[in-house]
Amino acid sequence: MPVFDEQFQVEAPPERVWALLLDPARLGPCIPGCAGIEVEDARTYRLRLVVKVGFLSTTQDMRMTVTEMEPPRRLVAVGHGEDRKLGSQVDVRSTLELEPAGAHATDIHYQSEVKVLGRLGSVGDAVMRMKAGQLAGEFATRLRAAVEAGP
Repeated sequence: MPVFDEQFQVEAPPERVWALLLDPARLGPCIPGCAGIEVEDARTYRLRLVVKVGFLSTTQDMRMTVTEMEPPRRLVAVGHGEDRKLGSQVDVRSTLELEPAGAHATDIHYQSEVKVLGRLGSVGDAVMRMKAGQLAGEFATRLRAAVEAGP
């Protein structure tokens, strides 16, 4: 299962970053390709992701569940997505770790393990790695902007 890492800093304390991570209305626009997010319960979300990978476009209906929470330091979520039309599935395990960086900043370490099956998985490891790296970078940029913009 490929692992993707992103590390970045935001100009906000960990508590403010944590609040955004638990607010689907604010977090959804930070997720590249997120066409919608719904809350099932306090720890479970449904997302619709639309992403182009190589020559294929996929619409993944994802179910993400927060499996670990250590407020405001660590959040782990696992998910499963499926694109029945394309005949593809995605399994994801994402970890976000927050560390104070001075009085008003936070270092964020984002790690995602992704397993792709079916037609989408046939695109090729190099293409998939490049796309996943691009999406992780976009997520970091959008999250930073959303946190620094304030509530």
